Amino acid sequence: MKNFLSLMSFLFFLIIAFGSLEELESLDDGPKITADTKPNLIVSAKKLYKNYNANEIAADEKYKGKIIEVTGVIRDIGNDIMDNAYVTLVGDQYFGDIQCYFSEKSVVASLSKGKRITIIGNCSGLMMNVHINNCIVK
Repeated sequence: MKNFLSLMSFLFFLIIAFGSLEELESLDDGPKITADTKPNLIVSAKKLYKNYNANEIAADEKYKGKIIEVTGVIRDIGNDIMDNAYVTLVGDQYFGDIQCYFSEKSVVASLSKGKRITIIGNCSGLMMNVHINNCIVK
């Protein structure tokens, strides 16, 4: 039984990982974000996650494909399975976050957990977390 559960957990991880590859490969898609880029929308990380949690379709219509400015507290900092640097901003107290991908690792290396930041990036919708690509720190 223990081996079966381990196998099922591993298969679940593989499905999630390979299902995410298309999303991860397209992190550089979209417009180049610079310090002069004006966001289409300004929202807090908690409100952005709350909107996606309440109605993904409506949230996609409002945010997906748009350049948004998001402010929140950093929960985690790391590299994904494709070695893309990211930070997650607290979206929900326990589960969902805003995952912000950066093309410049040096920017992410200078950040720390618990710090409140504002980022500007291109929202690509919900995939376990809300994903924002091509991020810069404002």
